[in-house]
Amino acid sequence: MAIVVMRELREETSQDHAPGDALSRIEAMHAAMTDTSPHGLPGDETVCGKPTADMERVHYQSAGADVSWLPPSTSRWECPRCAEALQS
Repeated sequence: MAIVVMRELREETSQDHAPGDALSRIEAMHAAMTDTSPHGLPGDETVCGKPTADMERVHYQSAGADVSWLPPSTSRWECPRCAEALQS
């Protein structure tokens, strides 16, 4: 199994309270294990136990074992529970 990066989003209404769609903002970046299918789909839960059904998959592959599991540009949203689980 491999690790895939999942983006958890939260929806916010616009600041001016005008009608329209809610804006999606990053809540956290999570890690999930892939299932056993040849497509490598994310499993039902992240490694910290959150459901992946409402999350977006981030197409990123770490360059090696000594490189972070998530894209460097998203490190400020790293889920600490996922990071801890991957280190053990």
